Amino acid sequence: MTGYNKNDPETIQQMFGSIAKNYDKANGILSMQMHKHWNAQLVEQIAKSKQSMSLLDLCCGTGDIAFQFLKKFQHPQSAILVDFCEEMLVCAQEKAQRFNLSHHDIKYIQANVQELPLESEQVNCVSMAYGIRNVKDPLKCLQEAYRVLKPGGMIGILELTKPKNPLIRFGHSLYLRIVLPTLGKWITANQEAYQYLCNSIGTFIPSIHLEELLKKAGFVYTKIQPLTFGVATILIGWKPSNA
Repeated sequence: MTGYNKNDPETIQQMFGSIAKNYDKANGILSMQMHKHWNAQLVEQIAKSKQSMSLLDLCCGTGDIAFQFLKKFQHPQSAILVDFCEEMLVCAQEKAQRFNLSHHDIKYIQANVQELPLESEQVNCVSMAYGIRNVKDPLKCLQEAYRVLKPGGMIGILELTKPKNPLIRFGHSLYLRIVLPTLGKWITANQEAYQYLCNSIGTFIPSIHLEELLKKAGFVYTKIQPLTFGVATILIGWKPSNA
């Protein structure tokens, strides 16, 4: 039985710290590179406006979403990368050196996404990829995202989900239960971490319920966009302009 439990956040913090250096390699192999397509879809959603923008990337990991966002703009933008795992933030800072991002304003903050050390109405958009299913209280996280967004701002969430098609869902389930933990052990030497991550996909609330939490947090004009037969899903919400 796994010792990792999102209701004990310190265990999740330790888990991500243990796999941080091999996290990108593992994502590429385990998703068969599909995560790049999913990430690009999320970035397209949050970067539609070509005006001056500020991004808050929650559970930023090694920074893939924030850096793809910034690379779309020639003129300076600002991005705040938040993760509660110090090792992930270190990897993100190292990765940033590979890109020509010096004209952008990038900040790295180690913090709990349920209690953001940021002023209200500070950013134009919030992104969160593969993180919300590992948060102890998803609603509290969404309420914090709502608080720091400027009126009219948007949130984009990308999460791994369960396909609805029975045949695809069966194959997906076998992959999660058998293949992914074995590969995860080979890549990162921590099979237990990937066993937890597999279980977290299967036990997380359906997308329709996550959309309900977005609405409960105050977001409007919400929408759900399944990707790759529902293996991943993007959810979008907007903070009312008159909020």
